[in-house]
Amino acid sequence: MTATQNSSPLVRPRLTEYHNILIPQAELDFAIPFLDEDIPLYLDPFLLWKSPSIQDKGLHQIMLGAFNNLGTLCRNGKSEDAANQLIAASECNEVGLGTSAKKTGKRIGSDKAIDILRNL
Repeated sequence: MTATQNSSPLVRPRLTEYHNILIPQAELDFAIPFLDEDIPLYLDPFLLWKSPSIQDKGLHQIMLGAFNNLGTLCRNGKSEDAANQLIAASECNEVGLGTSAKKTGKRIGSDKAIDILRNL
């Protein structure tokens, strides 16, 4: 009997459970989504750097370059430009991976951007 044929419905099933695909999350290199909600996902730049993949290492270098550019802008008196770039780079509505209640994209605000730049 498959998961979809059970007399009792699955509680918060993941896509694999719903289709009776018996592969645990630990064996996959991607996140298995729940059917009824989005999973908040975040990118760890350290894991890109540590990865054996040349593509991942390249993405890490691009991220470093982007943050170094923000620092350069701030040092040259262009903090507002840096904040605007950081806001624009944050999640747009179409992506919807964030932690907002409606699971639509949620950009950071100017206060958060300035706080990040101060720490940078």
